[in-house]
Amino acid sequence: MEETISVTLDFSKCKYLGEVFLEMRTKMKWEDWYGENLYSIWDILTGLPYYGNDFTIIRPYCYTNIPHEQDKKFTNYVDKICAVFLRAERMYGEITVRIEYLP
Repeated sequence: MEETISVTLDFSKCKYLGEVFLEMRTKMKWEDWYGENLYSIWDILTGLPYYGNDFTIIRPYCYTNIPHEQDKKFTNYVDKICAVFLRAERMYGEITVRIEYLP
């Protein structure tokens, strides 16, 4: 049985997508050449090397700490990132994913 390696990705204080990707890049120990988009996340979770196999993603329901005009767009993109993790969990079964929402 494979060892469980828990990784917590805390997006709750992120204000920009770059910060979200930095959190993943740092905690999951991505290679320097990995891209920063939804397709890259899918490729990483389904075949490229990374650290962890038991993920907890911490995020608020919406991001009120960023400028109003960016809140909905940013929140929607983080939703998509979470969806990629959940889809990889369902389709490949090599990771577990929990999403924790903060008020």
